Amino acid sequence: MNSPDIAEAAFARAWSVYRLIHSSIDENDARRASLQRFIRQRCMAGETDTELLAVEGLKYLKSLEGLQED
Repeated sequence: MNSPDIAEAAFARAWSVYRLIHSSIDENDARRASLQRFIRQRCMAGETDTELLAVEGLKYLKSLEGLQED
């Protein structure tokens, strides 16, 4: 599996899980693009484990929640 496929699979998994947990979030929420960039960057940095990327993506989205509350 090449990097774009790894990144896309990890992104799709993380975003779908996040939306299951937060059902009020719109499919095209700004966090979506931010998550996609984050996962691509991690993948370009050498991460190749789809599951790990998805978990890191979910942690990243959780960190964004903290910023929105401030």
